[in-house]
Amino acid sequence: MKRFNLFLNALLLMLVAVGCNEDFDTPPMVVPHAEHQANMTIAEFKAKYWQDGRNFIDTCKEDTYIHGWVTSSDEEGNIYKHLYIQDETGGLGISIDANSICNTYRVGQEIVISMKDFWIGKYNGEYLIGKPEWYAAQSVWEAGRMTLDQFKEHAELEGLPNLDKIKPVEVEIGDVVGHSDAETQLKYQGQFVIIRNVEWEGADGVLTYSESSSSTTRNIKDEEGNVLGVNNSNYANFRGDPLPLGKGDVQGILYMTGSDKWGLYLRDTNDCIGFDNDTKGYFSDPWTVPEAIELQNSGKKGWVTGYIVGAIAPGVTQVTGNGDIEWEAPTTLDNTLVIAPSADVRDYSKCIAVALPQGSSFRRDASLKDFPELLGTQIWVKGTLATFMEMAGITDNTGSIEEYKLSIMTGGVTELYEDFESCNKNGSMPDGWRLMKTSGDKDWYIDEFDSNKYAAVTGYTGKQPPFEAWLITPALDIKNAGRKEFSFMNKVRYYRGTDPIEVYLMSTNDPTTAELIKLEPTLATAADGGQSDFISSGVIDLSQYDGTYCIGFCYKSQQQSNYTTWQIDNVKFGGKALLQTIDDFETMNDGNPTSQSQFAEWTSAKGWRAVNAGLLKGGPTDAAPVYSMIGKKADGSDRWAHAVHLNGKLDSPQGNPMGVLYSPVIKGGIKTLSFSYGYVLTDPGVSFTIYFYDMTQGNPVEITSKRINVHDPSATKLTAYNYNAELDINCDVMIKIQSNGVSSNSTGNKDRFAIWNIMWEPM
Repeated sequence: MKRFNLFLNALLLMLVAVGCNEDFDTPPMVVPHAEHQANMTIAEFKAKYWQDGRNFIDTCKEDTYIHGWVTSSDEEGNIYKHLYIQDETGGLGISIDANSICNTYRVGQEIVISMKDFWIGKYNGEYLIGKPEWYAAQSVWEAGRMTLDQFKEHAELEGLPNLDKIKPVEVEIGDVVGHSDAETQLKYQGQFVIIRNVEWEGADGVLTYSESSSSTTRNIKDEEGNVLGVNNSNYANFRGDPLPLGKGDVQGILYMTGSDKWGLYLRDTNDCIGFDNDTKGYFSDPWTVPEAIELQNSGKKGWVTGYIVGAIAPGVTQVTGNGDIEWEAPTTLDNTLVIAPSADVRDYSKCIAVALPQGSSFRRDASLKDFPELLGTQIWVKGTLATFMEMAGITDNTGSIEEYKLSIMTGGVTELYEDFESCNKNGSMPDGWRLMKTSGDKDWYIDEFDSNKYAAVTGYTGKQPPFEAWLITPALDIKNAGRKEFSFMNKVRYYRGTDPIEVYLMSTNDPTTAELIKLEPTLATAADGGQSDFISSGVIDLSQYDGTYCIGFCYKSQQQSNYTTWQIDNVKFGGKALLQTIDDFETMNDGNPTSQSQFAEWTSAKGWRAVNAGLLKGGPTDAAPVYSMIGKKADGSDRWAHAVHLNGKLDSPQGNPMGVLYSPVIKGGIKTLSFSYGYVLTDPGVSFTIYFYDMTQGNPVEITSKRINVHDPSATKLTAYNYNAELDINCDVMIKIQSNGVSSNSTGNKDRFAIWNIMWEPM
């Protein structure tokens, strides 16, 4: 038995030996060794070739070798076409026109660089190894990007990557910010550093490292209030991650810009160390009212959410009971709010109070005195959890727009007209308008063509589809608007049935949280690859909505080779009440439509006069002389509209060359004019002219600058078209609308068109 065990042991040893030699075809690991050694430190080399100014280039002529360990990585996409090395004396950047540099030069890899006949210089303030490039705008040479092969000709690897050699230099923000002297730049430019005990400004559990549209600078701040900008690329893999919360340490590569400002590059999110992941008290995770009461006078600062239930009563300086609170709205005063865990609470001991500072946007938007509709709605408030007027409260809220959020909108304008003419091409949107990208990297912008400016959007050149981009109006006070109507002009290019635009009524100006009500405007269409004209959306009735809203134009697009372009112009809301600013064609002929071939002269109760004209009417179906395209009366009623049917016949028995419609004299002038038109028979299109006459002296004098021509031979039968005009005529005025005929010979009853719902806004 003993001899058998010895045999087994020998056999096992043989098997182990064989197993160890299974990889005999695997080549041995090659450890690189540099042929040369450094004879100058990075600090010495930088000091020798230093030049003031933002841009320069120089060539090293001596047999100089420097070395350093790689401190940077472009693996996460935040450091772009740069390599940074560091020895015991300093750091240095290298500009290389290549991606994925980290595959060859990993963090901790030692590199020996032969600088003879190599270049050193600056690019917009940053001290770099880089090839000569001519900067024509400043007539100066600078350090541009060399090829990777050019760098490899001068660089030798020494050993394997050793992370123990990568030790960040500890600095304070105050050591660099505000110091652009040569000594500070030489010491810290290109250096891998760590900054202790800082916080990210604006970090709330939602704010990301970078916006999706472009690289974004986010600030870190120390306890003394010093601030350093951290540049984060919108192509970084961590772009959409929320900024770290609380306090911690941040490490990265320091650099200098041409404006003498210091910045920091992160390599990845592991460069943020020791931050607190507790989101409580941030906007994304606010305290509840009971939690805020429990934390009173603890020094905690942050966001609280609850429901508005009242305000502190007049004359009260110390809240001691429920009688010190006004629980109904509107309240007497506008300077406080009381917030509860639910809308039905009426016990002050379960509530917190907050002041609405005088002159602040908080008081402007959120007082129950001015906006009783806020009672019972949710609110978010930021501040210190501390006693206020002897009850649980929130203090240190300055009333700025960044320190509160309402669940509904208040205030707003009762009238809006935006033609974007005050904007600059590719410039900012008008005051009060908001842009928001909820997906992708495309946004609305201001464009111009043929001396007309408008808002536009397209997925063309976008790099991060799918796209969802919003153009959002200022707040619109529908409740108090004289005319509860909305309209706009729109145009489409390269439309292929994809890339829609949708229009929504929004309860707030944030589409990610707002209640969205889809509207149904008339939108332009165009043949494949073609474009439309600007057309009207039609008048959108908002009278059923009582409150303050925004309207959002939402562009959506998936990835494709060709993208649709949408253009928006002449956005209009509200204005003065209509009063008597709509035609009364329904009073002609006692409201009875006429035969399609019966043309005569008709007069309405208010003085509209139609010559060489018939009368049509709207209805649910087409049954001549009733047509569905005419639709309802645009006065908010449920009545069918009536239309004047103007003839195009040349030899009219009334003595006029073609059909014509005259308005009564409109006292005081008109600001705008709108109407609907179309044709119902086999006539080839539509053509008419609108004339305006100054009636101040009693005799008509044409205002030639206001003449409008509508000529559309491609108009489609039984289709309603809408027209809107901005006129601003400040005098007594009469309107004349005359058929022009669209064919070459109008001797028969042809070239007829209908016009209805003529509306105008008084000056």
